[in-house]
Amino acid sequence: MPWIPNGNEIEGLLTADGKHRYEYFIKHVCASRKVWGLHSDGWATLGQGEKRYFPLWPHEVYAERYRADDWQAYTPKAIDLERFLEMWIPGMKANGVEPAIFPVGAGDSIFVLLEELEANLRRELALAASDLK
Repeated sequence: MPWIPNGNEIEGLLTADGKHRYEYFIKHVCASRKVWGLHSDGWATLGQGEKRYFPLWPHEVYAERYRADDWQAYTPKAIDLERFLEMWIPGMKANGVEPAIFPVGAGDSIFVLLEELEANLRRELALAASDLK
């Protein structure tokens, strides 16, 4: 059965500190095997000029809650985690796009290097796999 965050969980995460939101992101993305972004004619990005950030969430409901006036044309869209690890991360590296993890308000994202994000996702996947043995 797919995981759906409840109201208390959602509200708690929207006010949680960055460290807690990042840990939650890693755990739940690996459990659901999905990363969420906002998409319209293309993927939503943050930043100005040369520096671009790709906002990512652990579940559709958080991406939906982030939408504001400037994001009304966008809808949450899932990216398969395996595809994200194998294709998106190398593509983001090649294009100089960094992740903005679990944004909840203007300027309130967790910024990590792609290498760190990839390592944390792969470590969590390995832990989950060893727990199944």
